[in-house]
Amino acid sequence: MSNQTIQPTPTLSAACSGGPAVAACLGGLCGQGFFCSSNNYCCRCQSGNSTGPCVNQVCPTGYMCNTNNYCCPLGSGGVLGSCVNGVCPTGYTCGAGNLCYLSSGK
Repeated sequence: MSNQTIQPTPTLSAACSGGPAVAACLGGLCGQGFFCSSNNYCCRCQSGNSTGPCVNQVCPTGYMCNTNNYCCPLGSGGVLGSCVNGVCPTGYTCGAGNLCYLSSGK
């Protein structure tokens, strides 16, 4: 008998860091507008819970508008949005899918 703590399986209503998930990921994939989270659920944010839809591309402090137009915690996946003419804001690099990704350099 091990002393290992067994994590309870989250319900769909709270699987995304307390927020609702739409389904479990299938092969690491989700429907458009959702991301496969670390616990294998399809969520609005890659990590953390969304505060809701962006309002004119603006979110509360500490959140950024992600590619599906939802406010997600800064650093959740490191995707800021689409590149504009191949350019991203300082600290981000234009990458796959013409999206701005958080630069890995310091």
